Amino acid sequence: MRHRMAGNRINMPEPRRRAAVRSMVDGLFIWEHINTTDARAKVAQGEAERLIAIAIRGHKRSSEHLNAVVPDSETAERVLELARRARFSLDESVPSNEERAQAGKYPLSPDARKRREDRLAALKKEMLGIIKDHDEAQAALTAAREAMAIELHARRMVLKRLPREVTVKKIFEQLVPKYSGRHGGYTRITKLGTRRGDASLIVKLELV
Repeated sequence: MRHRMAGNRINMPEPRRRAAVRSMVDGLFIWEHINTTDARAKVAQGEAERLIAIAIRGHKRSSEHLNAVVPDSETAERVLELARRARFSLDESVPSNEERAQAGKYPLSPDARKRREDRLAALKKEMLGIIKDHDEAQAALTAAREAMAIELHARRMVLKRLPREVTVKKIFEQLVPKYSGRHGGYTRITKLGTRRGDASLIVKLELV
């Protein structure tokens, strides 16, 4: 009997089963299809669908948070791109060496200070070129950083279930835009035939 054992165990000890599922799902996202037995494909399919749904929800919540402050989608995208390039504030200034010493940081040379001040001034100018009003621009910048944190949380949730960060990057950069209009059904299983030796049903699990 299988009391208190939800799901398909695919006839493996729990640590080995988790590792097998992680490898199958990782291969599915990287190569966009894998061939395996029917029982293993169904387990991997459920996990893959769940991870894509987590990624889509995280990206959607992130976009909604930013769009609540910046309704125009093109402007919101430009603000988000700038926020990803650098963390800064429109009210920020380069701290003096005395302030840096109080914070336990090394002093800056005149050349290093000049470079930092020029870079900060360029970032502020670019931000105010996107949104003219100072207060609105600062609010948009703050919302963009908060939106990045929301998506980062979703990325970390997906990364906990996958072995490689490059796979998570592909999910968010390629699959989320592709599947954002779908409500489930991101994968499909196609029967290929039986395997010689034990007559196990072999199927193809692929992204739709």
